[in-house]
Amino acid sequence: MLPIGQPTEGFLTFAASASLASSLPGRDAVEYMTMRTNLLVCTITLGISGSLIAQTPPLEDGYVRRAPVTARGLAPGMQVKQLASTGRTFEVTMRKGDDIGAGLAEFAEQNHLKLAHFTGVGAVGSAVLGWFDPDKRAYKKIVIDQEAEVVSFIGNISIQNGKPFLHAHCVVALQDGTTKGGHFIEGHVSLAMQVFVVDSDIPEEAKPAK
Repeated sequence: MLPIGQPTEGFLTFAASASLASSLPGRDAVEYMTMRTNLLVCTITLGISGSLIAQTPPLEDGYVRRAPVTARGLAPGMQVKQLASTGRTFEVTMRKGDDIGAGLAEFAEQNHLKLAHFTGVGAVGSAVLGWFDPDKRAYKKIVIDQEAEVVSFIGNISIQNGKPFLHAHCVVALQDGTTKGGHFIEGHVSLAMQVFVVDSDIPEEAKPAK
């Protein structure tokens, strides 16, 4: 049985491990050093991650950082219709109360979208948009707490950390005709929402030869 040791022993033990590995049979030596390398990489990664988290300053009230939509099952009224088979095009409709961001993330997951773009129109009863503050590296919230028409909704869907990631900008019109817009953070449908999604990912067989 190969000696594994503790992953937190550090670089000195890793150097000693190399010496120990040299005394093992060929294949066992390779396996042993591979395990030691993996353990060391994990230790370094955890240390760097902890350092980055510790350096992230707390946000002031009214700000929010960009984050993936992880909620699922919050758009029960959503319906999807595939409009074309080549370069797949979908019509995604949502009903009153549906969470727009969660619905689109769930739709992308179910249809295995890796890269797509979309446009949409509809109405929201509440929403949160954002203005990006470059100094704080976060979005200043623009809260919509009234009925509003979605006059522009454009964005894309990509994959980050193996999950669908939504990036969209939105403009809404209020009762008096004024508008508010910004980065789309969240929104809930009031009457209806219609989003047209185009799969932008090119299958390998359709890519031009190099």
